[in-house]
Amino acid sequence: MKKFSFRLDPVLKYKNDLMEIIKAEHADAVKKVNVQNDFIKELEYEKNQKVQEFDDKKKNGISIAEAAMYEGYLHKQNYMISLETEKLHQLMKQEDEKREKMVDAKKEILSIEKLKDIKIDEYNKETQKENELFIEEFVSNARVRA
Repeated sequence: MKKFSFRLDPVLKYKNDLMEIIKAEHADAVKKVNVQNDFIKELEYEKNQKVQEFDDKKKNGISIAEAAMYEGYLHKQNYMISLETEKLHQLMKQEDEKREKMVDAKKEILSIEKLKDIKIDEYNKETQKENELFIEEFVSNARVRA
């Protein structure tokens, strides 16, 4: 009997290759989210440092010009944090989209693999039947000769 061949093997290989690409894209998206999170934390840390410094200077006395400078810096820092947080939300949305693509690709691969398993089972059953028929025919021929 001929060797088992699954006609969708090239499709399965293509889907697996595509899955690897999607995994890499997802990993890159996750990395970008993490980097952006770290950047926002750094901005917040810097802001908190300046707030602490401003509070200390207010206790010891501060000029109006210097207070205005701190207020301007803190306002700018809050604005930067809000911009970067919006960017983070966009990156998280992209990461979610990549994850969904990955899940969909995995579903496609699993469905093709399940179909392949079914075809292998059918092939094995057919092979078993052919082997049984061959053995019966061999035994029949042996009895006829004896």
